[in-house]
Amino acid sequence: MVQEKLIDTLLRAALEETGAQRGLLIFSRGGEHRVAAEAVRHSRKIVVRLRDELFDKSLLPESLINYVLDSRESVVIDDVPTRARFAADPYVRQHNAVAILCLPLLNRAKLLGALLLESESASGIFTPTRIRTLKLVASLAASALENSRLYSELREREARTRRLVDANIIGIYIVDIRGPILESNDAYLRMLGYKRADLVSGHLRWTDLTPPEWRAADKLRVERVRRVGRALPFEKEFFRKDGTRVPVLMGVARFKQPRTQAVVFALDMSKQKHAEAIALEAHTMKQSRIARKMHDDLLQNFQGMMFRFQAARNLLTRHPDEALRSLNDAIKEGQTAVDEGRTAIQNFNPDFN
Repeated sequence: MVQEKLIDTLLRAALEETGAQRGLLIFSRGGEHRVAAEAVRHSRKIVVRLRDELFDKSLLPESLINYVLDSRESVVIDDVPTRARFAADPYVRQHNAVAILCLPLLNRAKLLGALLLESESASGIFTPTRIRTLKLVASLAASALENSRLYSELREREARTRRLVDANIIGIYIVDIRGPILESNDAYLRMLGYKRADLVSGHLRWTDLTPPEWRAADKLRVERVRRVGRALPFEKEFFRKDGTRVPVLMGVARFKQPRTQAVVFALDMSKQKHAEAIALEAHTMKQSRIARKMHDDLLQNFQGMMFRFQAARNLLTRHPDEALRSLNDAIKEGQTAVDEGRTAIQNFNPDFN
């Protein structure tokens, strides 16, 4: 399942079967063609060198490779008529190869690349029998290479997942959706105050760790996970081992097999919730100070108004002009108090009209 060994085996077998002096393996992925490896015969020794580079016109017949990849047909250049077909190619025109064979690598009609072989000593070495043999070898190699690629990608995905789990940045655990916690990283155990021995004992159940008021919502989420395979991120709480609670942000994804198991991601929200509580308390205190100042300012204004009303009442019979002036001043102060009060309330609550 090691791709490098498969490539080495394929190129060696191709050169040994045909007697070619040189071989190139080209991979085609995502619309890009790259030279994966080169094999060269030195006397009786075949040396295979892994490469990973784009097409180089000095390295291979580009037009021939492109034709084979586009048509998915094998091409042999070993006489004047076939050479004339690709005579415009700089490599074919300048190179000393007597015979060239290029055949596609196909796996169940999927194009993986091409195999190029060259002979500098003799023409006619790429006989129909050898070509049939090479096609069979290439087909088997293409299947093995594709399986190797898929296996490597799967292994890399598993490695990335394992690095995420082992990094212990967030809690990651595997559950039976009916209750038992089957596996867990250290971050999740640490979040709840448990040790790995508690997990190994088999007594940890996420249903028991869930406070009663969250269980109805969890029941609905379990049904959704059973039905569609996942649950969108949501918040809930877990009991810690000491009985206290920890708020968490969670996400759930069910495995295809077994369908009763799921992987769960849990992020400890304690710091965020604590910060939110502090911010809310600070906001409440600020609002209380504003409300207190509003109360004091309005009380002072109304007290001033009452003083002027009382003064006007005392002057009304003896000095009516002064009483009128006092009433006018009181009205102005009252209007000012109303305006200031409205402005203060609007600043306190922008939605107030």
